Amino acid sequence: MNRILSFSLVVAVALTMGMGAATVPIAAQEDPGNASNQDNETAVETTDDYMQEIDSETRITDWEYQPGMFTIEIETDSETKVSMTEAGDFEEGTGNFNYQETELDEGSNTVTMPVTDRQGAGIAIATRRSLQQETGAFVSVGTAESNPFRTFGGESGLFTGVIMTTGLAALGAAYVIRSEKNGVIEA
Repeated sequence: MNRILSFSLVVAVALTMGMGAATVPIAAQEDPGNASNQDNETAVETTDDYMQEIDSETRITDWEYQPGMFTIEIETDSETKVSMTEAGDFEEGTGNFNYQETELDEGSNTVTMPVTDRQGAGIAIATRRSLQQETGAFVSVGTAESNPFRTFGGESGLFTGVIMTTGLAALGAAYVIRSEKNGVIEA
């Protein structure tokens, strides 16, 4: 009887460990065609000469985000002034945001814009010409969806716990049935 119980316990532990190992995500699977994300940086590649048009003479050619700071490459056909304001996911209530105006020279310009480091950080960019056209551009890191099972260790933790609990309950029931001489007398 003790051998059966010991064997069943070893099998239950092995299955539990096997389920946990099967759900470990494999990190660093990158597609060589995509940009890499390192140290919470976001880089974007496109096949065009520019990524986003601000107005007919001003374009965003590249951008990067590091916690609390956007670095943007802006190309312009003539000297112009850009206005940038913090945008993105704001919490409910009131608060402050960053704003800056920068003079750009003709050609390529690198502009840095501080932002509040939060999920969904972004900035909105406009020029006089874009405002006359009633448009503008934005750059955003986007938002990551939160996992409702995060408290339980994600989906793998939740399902592993449910399966392990069910297996151990079945093992306990099997032990009670086998330990009684004539079936279950008292449980």
